[in-house]
Amino acid sequence: MNIKFQTMSPSYRTPTPAPAVRKPKAGQSKGNYDTVTIHGPQVSQEDSFAKILSRRAASSLSESASPERVQELSRQVSSGTYHPDADRIAGRLLGLN
Repeated sequence: MNIKFQTMSPSYRTPTPAPAVRKPKAGQSKGNYDTVTIHGPQVSQEDSFAKILSRRAASSLSESASPERVQELSRQVSSGTYHPDADRIAGRLLGLN
């Protein structure tokens, strides 16, 4: 195998001067870069993520189960005939149902 390298003349590209570096004004940080400051919502120590999530979940509940439904589920669980629907549970956890 024979490889030959050919060099190209630099005339294909016109030289451009480098941009001038701006000097920072008094009170600004030195350097040629931008700064970004991001502030999120102010959350007190009492309002942790878990508390906010539990409040939202509690407010989205429409009604509680009837005593008859609770007794029926209890009977099914104790007899071993209760089989929860995994797709429905996953959908409810993800807020799809």
